[in-house]
Amino acid sequence: MENHHREFRFSASSIMSFVWRGILVGIVSGVVVSLFRLAIELLFEEVIAVYHAAQSNPLLLVPITLVSLFVVWLISLLVKSDPDIKGSGIPHIEGELKGMLRTDWWSVLWKKFIAGVCAISMGFMLGREGPSIQLGAMSAKGVAKFLKASRMETRAFIASGAAAGLSAAFNAPIAGLLFVVEEVYHHFSRMVWVTALVASLVANFISLNIFGLTPVLSMNQELPFLSLEQYWIFILMGMFLGVMGFGYEKVILNFHRFYDFLGRKFQIPPYAHGLIGILFVIPIGYFYPQLLGGGHRLIISLAQENLLLTTVCFYFLIRFVWSMISYSSGLPGGIFLPMLTLGSLLGMAFGLVLEQLHLISVDALPLFIVLGMAGYFGAISKAPLTAMILVTEMVGDLKQLMAIGVVTLVAYIIMDLLKGEPIYEAMLAKMTIAHTSDVVEPTLIELIVSDKIAGKKVRELTLPKNILITTQIHHKKSELVDGNTRLHAGATIFVVVNEKELGMVKELLM
Repeated sequence: MENHHREFRFSASSIMSFVWRGILVGIVSGVVVSLFRLAIELLFEEVIAVYHAAQSNPLLLVPITLVSLFVVWLISLLVKSDPDIKGSGIPHIEGELKGMLRTDWWSVLWKKFIAGVCAISMGFMLGREGPSIQLGAMSAKGVAKFLKASRMETRAFIASGAAAGLSAAFNAPIAGLLFVVEEVYHHFSRMVWVTALVASLVANFISLNIFGLTPVLSMNQELPFLSLEQYWIFILMGMFLGVMGFGYEKVILNFHRFYDFLGRKFQIPPYAHGLIGILFVIPIGYFYPQLLGGGHRLIISLAQENLLLTTVCFYFLIRFVWSMISYSSGLPGGIFLPMLTLGSLLGMAFGLVLEQLHLISVDALPLFIVLGMAGYFGAISKAPLTAMILVTEMVGDLKQLMAIGVVTLVAYIIMDLLKGEPIYEAMLAKMTIAHTSDVVEPTLIELIVSDKIAGKKVRELTLPKNILITTQIHHKKSELVDGNTRLHAGATIFVVVNEKELGMVKELLM
């Protein structure tokens, strides 16, 4: 219990201790993720230039194919050596915070950095944000190990590093904080939210100094407003995006069967499925190089080009199928930005239909691109607040927050009615965890008393015998907890629990 008392004093200490830790995490994670982002952008420019050259000289496809296969083979070796670098990495962070697994922070950090840069810059329709979140979290875990932090402190470091990673990837510090609370950590903790906010702001400051102040998805124009009489359009659009988001989730959670079939047929092991994926990507690079990568350039171009509805639908079909091919290959890369890209195409298509029906003017189309991103991502992730703030920060226009909120809320409700799950939690549930956490000794966690247990006495809670609520802090007053202690809504409680049972305890108490 001596270690638990040390952890408690940290949690109840001055807010400045959280601030200094947040600054440290923000600096380390911000530098790592900014370098990751910069490397991808520089290499991707070269890859696109080569594909454009191949359009004039098709013989270049031969060296492009050979070099691509070689690079993917090297990536496959890294994935084989450490399976924790596969995919986006967000489910791995959730698993670690739930006590389900332990990752080697240094192995994941350098291997994910190299493999992620190669995979994403080669043109696979993968996003940098998932790997950025994992890189930020692993950088923070390394900081925690250097400072000899306790397990409770380490979890706060990991969550804060994840927020800093998203902030540096998209220049979206508030969305980084909300994503951690909504999707990764799942509850407010003073230690976590203060540290995460500071880390996000510091990481964003570093990123802005490298990439400039222009928002990542700036439309270079003011988004138009629709009249209140037209708000029924937003409700209809939210319903459309919710249904489409449900379809996306069902496909991506089952698309691995495509690789399982081809892998068995051609005797290719799972860690090398990227060798199959690159053969599908190269033809797209030759014919439609503008569709390669995460998609942020395509999103910006939608607002600047007068595309036909058939063209937008064609782009959506290619991006949808090839996003599945890219992510399901197991290569290091995320679905965050690809989801936003698909949402922008759906929003554009929805707007073009309305424009052809003379319900809106063509000047309103950029607004529908933004609404499509927020609603589609909010439905699939089931993190509506993150979706709303993320899109507004990336676009740089807060004036449309009402319209974005309506579309995102309706899309979220439709997704919930269809029994859709948060995509990253669903991926974690389907993940094969090869090395679960071996920690069986108790650790301390900090929780906020929710409405579910507020007003009850501790002895009225149906908790397993090995779970102990030690302390409650309410109105800045600390009290030791026994069976007759009544829990107050919004109070902070400290719970001793085996690390493997973290997820179960949060479900019971929150």
